[in-house]
Amino acid sequence: MPLDLESLSAQIEEMTQGLSLDASSDRLQAARAQFVRQDAANVRARLDDPKARPAWLVGYPVEPLTNRYPLPPHGDSFCVVASDGSAINPDRHSPVRYYVINSGYAILSYGAHPDAELGSQCKLFYADEDVYVSPKYQTLPIDGALVAVKMAVSEMEILVLAVEAATEPEVIALRDGTLILWGLDSPGLSEDVRNRFLGPYLDAMEALRERRAPVASYISFPGSDEVVNALRVGMCPDDPVVCARCTTLHDMGVAACAPIVPLEDRRLFTTWLEDGERTGLWMSRQPVVRKFYPHPAQQILFFYVNVGGEIGRVEVPQWVADDAALLNRVHALVVDQCRRGRGFPPALVEAHEQAVINTGDRQLVERLLEEALAQQQIVLTRSLKDRSKRERSI
Repeated sequence: MPLDLESLSAQIEEMTQGLSLDASSDRLQAARAQFVRQDAANVRARLDDPKARPAWLVGYPVEPLTNRYPLPPHGDSFCVVASDGSAINPDRHSPVRYYVINSGYAILSYGAHPDAELGSQCKLFYADEDVYVSPKYQTLPIDGALVAVKMAVSEMEILVLAVEAATEPEVIALRDGTLILWGLDSPGLSEDVRNRFLGPYLDAMEALRERRAPVASYISFPGSDEVVNALRVGMCPDDPVVCARCTTLHDMGVAACAPIVPLEDRRLFTTWLEDGERTGLWMSRQPVVRKFYPHPAQQILFFYVNVGGEIGRVEVPQWVADDAALLNRVHALVVDQCRRGRGFPPALVEAHEQAVINTGDRQLVERLLEEALAQQQIVLTRSLKDRSKRERSI
């Protein structure tokens, strides 16, 4: 049944009437006042307190909050390598358990010898160790978040191969999104299972480190609020910061940090950063990173950058952040890519185009499976629910 547009239109009108842009502006002004007033050392000390229990994800300021850096220069000849992925997820209505990951890559060379190499690697996963968390028992199938983790591993591994094929010595490796493997924080996963995914991922990052090819991820129009949440820590009158025992919320019905939330970090930096400038470095304090990225060089840091038209978020591993030349290269070439791509890196766009699996491709994979099973005299029988959706009776 199509959408009831008449009802939806009325609800949209009601939603927009309830918006208060003035309140948002007030939050922004309050947050900017806190940003220039607060001391990074105080925020770090409060976060380092083992008794601290903030209830939200908080960025850890590596340097003074108000630090900002102009766009550094870069050479005329350089190479931007990017990867992206797409998947056909396991289908519980199918009697055959499998999934497909297609990893696309782009190698764009600029300068005296401009060139472009585009391609992809497609892999079918069907072995027990690939489709079950515990292959010996076959009781917990890999699905959803873990397929996304597997795809991120494939993207990182293909970045290494693409960097090896790059023709320019000045190269960066780009991924779309985050460098953090979020799916690893699932509570039901054993240490062995986490290492099965994390090991190859970190090995690929280490291979890039050995080649001095800085890896970074770029997030357009980020929704993160880790910097704003750090300001909330600095504003808190309680010591230690334990949100579950917030005294101002208990006494006055409103938390001391309420005037600056909700607010995204990008809005905080919209007028703070000039075109091409970036912020100082912040360390991700997300539990999955602190717990499962064991080596200090593998910790994830981030900064915000004005790419012209919007504030983007860039994540890098610690080993890139510690090397001024590599960090400057990431800063310079990410901005350069965004300017060439009208706001978004063309290398990532091309890698996505190579990776995407469209509806026709998915249907073709199903037909190939049916034909292969038929050759083995096996009839592919899907669930009755799935069949009823494919063959409407009314």
